[in-house]
Amino acid sequence: MTHKEFVEATVCKLNQPEFNDLKQLLLGEYISFSIIDHEAVTKDILAEKVCDYFITLEAKTGKAFDKHIKSYLNDLDSIVEPHIAKAPQAKKGDTAPVMVPRSRKYYEKAVAAKKGKNLSMTQLVDYSRIMMCLYTAAIKSEGKPIDNFEYAADCLIPANIVEAMRSEEIASGFPPARKKRFDAKEPYSDAVCTLILLILILCLIINGKVEGETDHE
Repeated sequence: MTHKEFVEATVCKLNQPEFNDLKQLLLGEYISFSIIDHEAVTKDILAEKVCDYFITLEAKTGKAFDKHIKSYLNDLDSIVEPHIAKAPQAKKGDTAPVMVPRSRKYYEKAVAAKKGKNLSMTQLVDYSRIMMCLYTAAIKSEGKPIDNFEYAADCLIPANIVEAMRSEEIASGFPPARKKRFDAKEPYSDAVCTLILLILILCLIINGKVEGETDHE
């Protein structure tokens, strides 16, 4: 998938309400215009600007767009996996089947899909939806492992998800200290690219949700 194909599948496919939400999340924070008011930014204008961002990102990092997609997939995995309940160990002599937590089953399904090469847009969206539904449950769990979760687009609130991700920290340096995992100080970085990709995909997920959608296996 090229950056142009990705932008055409996200920005250009949004209905007006979701496009307005996208502008609210993206403009001024990650994508900026110097002479155009945000209200005047159309889909075509924003699509071109986002393409320009990815072109500059590739030039500054020396990494092709598909490598940034891979970093995005790994970033979501790294923040979600620690919150997923583990499958219980089977006891010796116990013939009863081990009940794997629902969250673990969905997580492993997503991770298995991530291992494939050249993910399609549909696969990328499906992976993101599972991971972000799990992450939303983790945000609400107050640090407790999650064994069940709501798998519905209605539970996804992009602004809350991005805010939580911006608060994520990792250990850094010696002696050990903490730093922001998704530091937005350097705009052309894997961290900021992950946030931009996530915002675009989340708005697409919200855009495509089915009226009356239910949580199901």
